[in-house]
Amino acid sequence: MCGHCIEICPRDSFRIVDEKLVFDGTFCHDCGHCISICPNQALTHQYLPKEDFLLISESLPSSSFLSGEQMYFALKAIRSTRAYSKKKVEKVILSKLVDIIRFAPTGHHAQNVELVVVQTEEIIEALKRESAKAIEKFLKFINNPFLLFFAKLFGKGAQIKKAKQAKPRFTRMLNGFQEGKDYLFHGAPVIFVFHAKKNSTVPADNCNQAAAYVRIVAHAFGLGSCFIGYLIHYAKYNKKIPELLKIPPTNEIFQVLILGYPKYRFKTFVSRKPSKVDFV
Repeated sequence: MCGHCIEICPRDSFRIVDEKLVFDGTFCHDCGHCISICPNQALTHQYLPKEDFLLISESLPSSSFLSGEQMYFALKAIRSTRAYSKKKVEKVILSKLVDIIRFAPTGHHAQNVELVVVQTEEIIEALKRESAKAIEKFLKFINNPFLLFFAKLFGKGAQIKKAKQAKPRFTRMLNGFQEGKDYLFHGAPVIFVFHAKKNSTVPADNCNQAAAYVRIVAHAFGLGSCFIGYLIHYAKYNKKIPELLKIPPTNEIFQVLILGYPKYRFKTFVSRKPSKVDFV
């Protein structure tokens, strides 16, 4: 008896009694660590299909793993893509990107991330129209001295200042819509909208983790991507946006990622500020 499951279980569900392994599922949250770690594949779980626990070595031999140096440079090479070719993303790749979401970490193993994949041009155009309406509503608010006075009165002064600083960007995007330019989705053929129940376990963190997983895998498949936080805010100003996406009222959009084949390929790494870090 190796006892690996005892050490790996985050909920202390295993113990040794009279030289026998005993399992108490009171606090088990179905993470599957015990099955995955077992060198003899001796464990099963009533709620987790045995066929899902395939040997990693059969699909990913150690020789195919990226080294630490290679992974470092692979992540360093990922850029936000804002110019896309007209080539469609194949269904087999989309299915991989959708599937990887369920393997992204979630707080307390909540597995509460939900997804809308937008590919229909009509829906994308409708999202842009409704986003334009949200911008108009927002600009009317920050241009109204009466409303701004009461917003500051109720302690929203810092938010108002930030909104005013962002006004040129929103104005540019609105003008772009009117001129037929897409400063929101940048012509991307696919939009991943991550959402979750508002009152569930750390929904924003979990959606962000899932989106990061998708972005990395998408890059490995030769796709470009870009986070689009604007749509999250527009959905709060215009309820037709979550309706278009068929997101239930119990849920909220926490992350948006556009995807597609890049029109251009970046040739070099880019400059960034040094990391701010303390070693203690």
